[in-house]
Amino acid sequence: MKKLKVLFSNEVALEDDRKMRLDYLLTEDYMQSDVKDPYYGIRITKYLDDFEESEEVSGISCSKKTVLSMIKKFSINVVTPIHLVELVDDLVTQGI
Repeated sequence: MKKLKVLFSNEVALEDDRKMRLDYLLTEDYMQSDVKDPYYGIRITKYLDDFEESEEVSGISCSKKTVLSMIKKFSINVVTPIHLVELVDDLVTQGI
C-alpha cells in the first residue's frame, strides 16, 4: 500500500495576483508484496484556482535520504509538476 506524506508546501503569488500552491510529497511503496524494503518517490501537486495538477515519479530509490534531498531541492527552487520527470531523470543520471 502506497503511503504519501506532504513534506513541503509553497505558496506563490503570480503576476495576475492569483495564488498558486505547490505541495511536495514523499511516496513510499513496495514494488512487490514479498519485498521488505520500500522504494521512495516524489509527487508534486499544484493547486491554482479550482484546478489541481499532479505528477509523480515512483520507485526512484530505496534510499529515503536521497529522495528527501531531491524533494528539498525541488521545494527551494519552486519546481512545478510539469518539470518533475525531467529533473528527477537529470538528478538520477548525475548520481545525486
